[in-house]
Amino acid sequence: MLDIVFLGTGGSIPEAGRNHPAIAIRYEGWNLLFDCGEDVQRAFERARLGLNKNMACFVSHVHADHVLGLPGLLLRFSLLGRVKPLSIYGPKELIDFVKVAQSTINLGTTFETTVYGIDSGPVFSQDDITVTAFEVEHRGFALGYEICWQRRTGKFLPDKAEALGVPKGPLWNKLASGQSVSLDDGRVVEPGEVTMEPLAPIKIVYSGDTKPCESLRRASKGANILICEAMYTSEHADLAAERGHSTAKDAAQIAKDAGVGLLILTHYSPRYHDGSVIINEARRVFPNSILARDMMEVSLSLNGAYSVSQVSDYEFRNTDMDSWVIEPW
Repeated sequence: MLDIVFLGTGGSIPEAGRNHPAIAIRYEGWNLLFDCGEDVQRAFERARLGLNKNMACFVSHVHADHVLGLPGLLLRFSLLGRVKPLSIYGPKELIDFVKVAQSTINLGTTFETTVYGIDSGPVFSQDDITVTAFEVEHRGFALGYEICWQRRTGKFLPDKAEALGVPKGPLWNKLASGQSVSLDDGRVVEPGEVTMEPLAPIKIVYSGDTKPCESLRRASKGANILICEAMYTSEHADLAAERGHSTAKDAAQIAKDAGVGLLILTHYSPRYHDGSVIINEARRVFPNSILARDMMEVSLSLNGAYSVSQVSDYEFRNTDMDSWVIEPW
């Protein structure tokens, strides 16, 4: 199960109930954070994403509404005692941004933190999850991200393993994880002999900020979920073109052309208030569209089915911070 938690869905100006952009994907003890908008630290806690989970952060571009929350999030993690390392990926300018924050506001972390300046291509791989960056068309260098889940084997079949004489224990674990094993009699058993066919890959695409472009269309091909910015309606298509953004119609057309399963629209301008005109425009082109809301959670099962819910709020806890010690990067 992969859970997509929308921590911030606003565009340019945060509003009550709509933070700057930030999206977390939660999977088997990992949090993958895409963009890091203002006040993401409190949204992170509200969503109960966990302080000491394995984590990586991916920034689409170094514009204020996508990175202003990063120093605060790193500070909060240090104040609350995070110990696990954190890797941050984004355009090369992100390194300069972090260096300035470190030198001017005494930003440091009590855990190992590494910032990587990246280009297009594979940037992250962990177990069954890979993240690939692709360049999009915004103002300056900007990236979108393709997140792919692909298990190497299908369901393990104990009866077949026993029939082949594979002793229960570590050899079963190896076969289930896609490794061949050698038996005492010299026979080699392949994973495909004792597992079902693997499930089809699950693909989530995050556009970042972009006007319609071929790289986004290619990345979105066959995606289960496309999370796409929809800053404007077609009424303001001139502003979208001038500022490097997409309209709701643009996003819906990409989803339709790419054969996407579900389109989630985010980063829409505050001028559209509740976003009803955004979602209505998109659904005229691509009916299977929904509008992202802060603290909305989309659960995606490994067979591609999904459900949508809202993360419940709760009262913030006070934390004793007397023992905090800043350590250099």
